[in-house]
Amino acid sequence: MSTNVFRSTEATSYDRGRGFGTANARQVTRTVTAYRSLFDTAAGTAVDLDSWGRLARTQIECHAPDLADEIRGIADGAGLPVESVSAINARTEILAALGARSAECTTVVGLRTGAAPVAVQCWDWYESLADSWLAWEIIHPDGRVTTTVTEYGIVGKIGVNDRGIGLLFNILHHRADGDGIGFPVHVLARSVLDQADDLNQALSRIAQAPVSASTCLTVVGHRGGESAAVSVELNPATIGYALPDERGILVHTNHFLSAPAALDDTELVGGPDTVIRHDMVRRALADVGELTEERALRALDAHLLGGGATCAHPDPALGAAAQFETLATVRLDLEAGTVSAHPGGPCTHPLIHPESPAYKENPMTTAPLALKRIDNMDILSHDVDRLARFYTETLGLSYFLPYERDENWAAIDMGNVTLYIFESTVGEHEPRRTAINAENAPGMDSFAFEVDDLDAAEAALEGKVEWVDERIEWKHPNGTWYRYRPFFDPDGNMLYVTEPHVAPEA
Repeated sequence: MSTNVFRSTEATSYDRGRGFGTANARQVTRTVTAYRSLFDTAAGTAVDLDSWGRLARTQIECHAPDLADEIRGIADGAGLPVESVSAINARTEILAALGARSAECTTVVGLRTGAAPVAVQCWDWYESLADSWLAWEIIHPDGRVTTTVTEYGIVGKIGVNDRGIGLLFNILHHRADGDGIGFPVHVLARSVLDQADDLNQALSRIAQAPVSASTCLTVVGHRGGESAAVSVELNPATIGYALPDERGILVHTNHFLSAPAALDDTELVGGPDTVIRHDMVRRALADVGELTEERALRALDAHLLGGGATCAHPDPALGAAAQFETLATVRLDLEAGTVSAHPGGPCTHPLIHPESPAYKENPMTTAPLALKRIDNMDILSHDVDRLARFYTETLGLSYFLPYERDENWAAIDMGNVTLYIFESTVGEHEPRRTAINAENAPGMDSFAFEVDDLDAAEAALEGKVEWVDERIEWKHPNGTWYRYRPFFDPDGNMLYVTEPHVAPEA
């Protein structure tokens, strides 16, 4: 089984939802059908899904109106009542209100010095929903990016954004759960990923959420070489926090680690495997200094507890309502703002089991490409000869391959990369860019030539190029700084001469 990936770029929440619902109508309908069956089983009778959906929608409209619009769009696109899609977004809350026991998951985070954190989760859920999830990448109109691993029709779950915030997700059970429908925790998770620019904003958003079903949201933050993580344990009565140990390692399963909520924890009766999972993973990492993804996966690759193991598989000895398995093993890359989701448990994950058939079938979990460097770049031009003469005569670069004017292409040696110029006879050149990123449309922006002395470079180019702007300086908090100046080539492509000053290693 491979991981399905969907990318949304629509400008409004409703249009994004409608696009998703239209493209995935069959899968969203199947998710609604599956949860209707789970709700009926938990209740022992047919539930009024529309009634639950209306309660959920009221909460979503109150606390996340943009996501209420997105859910309405999903419903319209999939040809379903908005109440049905609202209900599956509150699946945790409805199951809690119906008194169902549902178990998921095991989370491991490791903070590291000078590197992004390790953040891994085994997502355990009902076997019947094994093919009802995907990775959803959402490009917002202002350029922000949210990526979430979630179920079709549910707006969010595990995920990461492009501002260094990640979320992992563990269900909890508390004596106060199930009194009506509060703000659905899956919608809360997505709203945090959409809105939070830093760890404090994420924690404030979570802390203010009026929930009706207990959940642990492990929030991981990474920016500018600094990292932190905390498991936020939500329940209707209060809130608690669990922090990493002195090595920076944080393990969470499905029971409360904080007081006073632990005193009213019902999972210790309904799912006592949670305490053994927590202990086994903690002991498996006892000799670890700084955690690696491989070591985290090996700690999670355990089957001692059968259907309640960290790497869970259906247990025929349990009833149909208790058939859980690890649907996905999810890794967050907070540096890149990306998610890697492997279908199945750690026992088939390629980082520790490259011989697994699942490895070869899944494009999202193949070994990283052995990319070495950028070899070449291409520019299309109406006038190849004019551009070739600019790069060789004005900028003083050499041809990488012999230049024949009549062939309408040129290869320019730019040091460690080759620039190919090819002829184009259609269309017009895209509008000229500026030195201010916020003023430019998405796409390739520029490339920069390193120089030892910017003053000398400016003097050599003066009168020969069209400058875009004055000299610019930019400094990073770690001490690295640049000074540079942008200019246009004859076609209007933006180039820079830049004088970099890289901070020495500490």
